[in-house]
Amino acid sequence: MNNDAYTLAITDDEAAAIALQANGAWRTPLPTVEQASEAGLASAVLRGRRSLIVRDLARPDGTALGAAAEVLAGLGTGPRAAFMLVDERGAWIPAGLTVYLYGPAPDKAEMSHVVAPAGVHYFRLAPPAGQWHALTELAEAVFESGFTEAGAGGRQPAAALVSVVGDAGVRTIRVTRGEAGAGSAAFSTAAQAVAWLTA
Repeated sequence: MNNDAYTLAITDDEAAAIALQANGAWRTPLPTVEQASEAGLASAVLRGRRSLIVRDLARPDGTALGAAAEVLAGLGTGPRAAFMLVDERGAWIPAGLTVYLYGPAPDKAEMSHVVAPAGVHYFRLAPPAGQWHALTELAEAVFESGFTEAGAGGRQPAAALVSVVGDAGVRTIRVTRGEAGAGSAAFSTAAQAVAWLTA
């Protein structure tokens, strides 16, 4: 692992190579990989495998080693919770905060995953407590204050999406200034919407 004993940073290409071994548990975007192109995705996997081997994070056959193996194991069956920003069309904004939490429940995260716009993925094994609480506080801040204006040329966030995978399947709320809802259901506060997510 890196000097920071619990953090692993990998590129999109390396992530694509790890995702290939995740048996469908990888659900996060790869900002710099054209995932709709089979050839582009295959090239990313080959580049990523080579890079993981050079970094001693994979065997020559691509089998993950060390911290990469721990991340692969942490992926489990997929993320338990996610937070991301979207534009007015509902398209993901890579420049915004994108976080995934893995573990038995949103408030019991065993691994966190932050996706940076440049196509770098930061995994933290055994993250500090309070990750889920921090994401729900961000949703409440969006509800209370909305978004600041995006810089020149930046896409303006229109909403924060917060998702949870639980016994009821995948539940997602959309939060904007003064509004929090899920489909046709509307909530009077972001806290009520979050409570519905985990009910």
